[in-house]
Amino acid sequence: MTSSLLRLAPWTDRTGRPSPLRAVAFAATLVPAAILVARWSADDLGARPLAEAIHVSGDWAMRFVLAAIAMTPIARLAGAAKLFGIRRTLGLAGFAYSVLHVALWAADLGFDPATMAFEAMVRPYLTIGLAAFLGLSAMAATSTDGMVARLGAERWKRLHGLVHPIVVLALVHLTLQSKLDLAQGALLTGFACGGLAVRVAIVHRLRLGWTTVAAATVAAFLGAAGWEALWFVLKTGRAVEPIVAANFAVAARVAPSWWAAGVTLSLGVAALASKSASGRRHDHGSARRPSFERPLPPGGRGTGRGG
Repeated sequence: MTSSLLRLAPWTDRTGRPSPLRAVAFAATLVPAAILVARWSADDLGARPLAEAIHVSGDWAMRFVLAAIAMTPIARLAGAAKLFGIRRTLGLAGFAYSVLHVALWAADLGFDPATMAFEAMVRPYLTIGLAAFLGLSAMAATSTDGMVARLGAERWKRLHGLVHPIVVLALVHLTLQSKLDLAQGALLTGFACGGLAVRVAIVHRLRLGWTTVAAATVAAFLGAAGWEALWFVLKTGRAVEPIVAANFAVAARVAPSWWAAGVTLSLGVAALASKSASGRRHDHGSARRPSFERPLPPGGRGTGRGG
């Protein structure tokens, strides 16, 4: 019983042993909530504290879901299997903040089902946001090892592949409720496009290297710039050329597209550098150890379970 509970703890691995990486990831997911509570206690949420809390919780839901998705391309680029272990923590954190987001929205409407239904019907961004929330709920409900076994690996992968259109819905929801400050929405869209470029390379079994990082950087730039331009054109009816040109007017501001590209490039370089350093350490250790002293593969001698 105790071992089963330990395996469920967010700071342990699947064997129930403490994992420093998972512990750090779990602690990081609690920081935004702690800051939000502190701001609420200090009466630092502005004239409409509930509305501000709704926006903050929604923003962090989006960030953590994207962080969870980003773990796959970063782990593959870095050759760091341990990073796969924190995907669930980050994804469930994103879902938890989305629950808080929806609960605060419901509280703002007095938990009146009729009012909530009416608002969802007349405001498209709410309809889209609730659709994304239902999709995240399905992801969270099937995130356990038991559900993987029950659904089968292939069906489970297909179901959780829907997280990408769910993220698109969430980004549209975030963008539609924005006024004229599209920086966050553009940034997150850029990160999503950069990660998607690496995922495409993974799916097509391409070699992950500097070309992949370069492609992800370009995708991040174009995704952020394109999302921002599309929103301005649809919202204001202005010509698209000046909006696109604003990405290169660095004297006025550093556009979200450059931030998205810069962060994507930095993560990619760091991942590949980590993989290279790990490979050098492995090669150095192997060269110093005679072959007859190398450890046996998992499973032991002659068991047939190695590898």
